[in-house]
Amino acid sequence: MKQIRKRLTYANVMSSIAVFMVLGGAAFAATQLPKNSVGSKQLKKNAVTAAKIKKDAVTGAKVKDGSLAASDFAAGQVPAGPKGEKGDTGQRGAVGPTFGAFGEGGCGDLSGSSFEQCVSTGQVSLPASGRVLLVASSEWDNSNDGNSQNSGECQFTVDGKGVGPEINFGEQAQVHTIGESGTISMNYMTGALSGTHNFGVQCFENDGSIAVSDTTISAVLLGNS
Repeated sequence: MKQIRKRLTYANVMSSIAVFMVLGGAAFAATQLPKNSVGSKQLKKNAVTAAKIKKDAVTGAKVKDGSLAASDFAAGQVPAGPKGEKGDTGQRGAVGPTFGAFGEGGCGDLSGSSFEQCVSTGQVSLPASGRVLLVASSEWDNSNDGNSQNSGECQFTVDGKGVGPEINFGEQAQVHTIGESGTISMNYMTGALSGTHNFGVQCFENDGSIAVSDTTISAVLLGNS
């Protein structure tokens, strides 16, 4: 006992306590960590994997606002937004459906007393309100002996009413012989129309004897008004 007391110095006691704390502390840290004793500093980088995260543990409240992109969601999970407004197309207005109608015919010999309807598209139901472009062409001929002046005029009609400028055509005496025809072409843009309409061409004989044949008309809706 005296031998032990002689060797029991302060340095020996402190070193013994230190060894005990190291050995005991290591065992303590490995088996009995106190609650809330591990923080972010104790975790290695990438130590927490997806398999270690509890299902439904990460909620929207834990996700930083504005941090997710469309590529983070499965296909079909992000709903489409509301339909946008029509783009600005300048002075031409909003682009709409294009729709067309066609007709062909002729008047034959004109009577010279009033305008005669030579061709019509028939009743056309426009799919939308808009301006309509009218384009027509026709052949004409004198039908007498060519000893007098022959002339006439044509214009477009909308629902039987003449619209647009009148196109004059004809010849002085003996310019053409019978059977040598001339041609006319015309075009006109209507105002905004909607609903059902009839587009056509009417012609009138001014002098001599004029025949109008092979008359065609095209009506094309250019867009919404």
